[in-house]
Amino acid sequence: MKNTTKILAGVLGGGVAATLILSNIFYNIGLKRPTQKKHKKAERSNKELALQTKLDSYRQWFRDQNPEKITIESFDGLKLTGYYLPCENAKRTVICVHGYHGEGIRDFAFIGKFYYEYGSNVLVIDQRGHGESEGNYVDMGVKARFDCKQWTELINARTNGATPIYLDGVSMGAATVLMAGGLELPDTVHGIIADCGFSSPWDQVQYACRQVFHLPVFPTAYLLNLQCRLRAGYSLREASPAEALKNCKIPILFIHGEDDDYVPPTMSQINYDACAGEKQIEIVPKATHAMSYIVDTDRCNETLLNFFKKYD
Repeated sequence: MKNTTKILAGVLGGGVAATLILSNIFYNIGLKRPTQKKHKKAERSNKELALQTKLDSYRQWFRDQNPEKITIESFDGLKLTGYYLPCENAKRTVICVHGYHGEGIRDFAFIGKFYYEYGSNVLVIDQRGHGESEGNYVDMGVKARFDCKQWTELINARTNGATPIYLDGVSMGAATVLMAGGLELPDTVHGIIADCGFSSPWDQVQYACRQVFHLPVFPTAYLLNLQCRLRAGYSLREASPAEALKNCKIPILFIHGEDDDYVPPTMSQINYDACAGEKQIEIVPKATHAMSYIVDTDRCNETLLNFFKKYD
């Protein structure tokens, strides 16, 4: 009997250890703070290199404007960084929130130049765990929604409430701004732009398990969520854009690439259907993940200007 008990205890202990090891691996791969990776030009096609050169020129343009580096302290003590580019006689301020493993200037310099030239102050932020902001993990927008609220309050104070504020997020950043829309934001927040956002962190992790990494949802997603709780103090299931939008009355523009196989367009449709306020959805043909603005810049520019005209 004693031997049987020892065997069972050993098996159970080994199972627990294996679970923790596997969940730790999944966490380190998916949600640990990203490191900068340099890509060799030889690995890219001529078309990709041309696009990279174009985007780099916009990033350099943004830096050449000498944007003001500003910081806030998050509710849990992190120093978060943003870059603020004020526009003379601004009609509005757009707060730009990058995606998974992205950075503010890197992801938003292209559209940021358009916003600036059409009368907008532009604030691009580095989300917690990215770029110049502190944080050791990626939170899929769960905690960052509160950071986004703080940024709106800072901009509202800076502009003395005199100009409308818009939140623009792409991919994970879209989820962040949509979840922020469920919070109590300043009345000066007139609109949210959500480009290829997922319907919930939990939905996205499950989808990535199946379609991107070809791993079973169980136990992969559950082990990852276990590590989120243990190491980062949040759950992938505690908040979602779809849930937040049930209480959001801020007008929302949803944009999604028709050929997105990383965050499927059906997730924007779920968010759209859940949205309680005024809403509009644009599906861009031939656009893959986070590429709608690049694939059809003219259409997106026209859509954005009409959105501003309607809600400024």
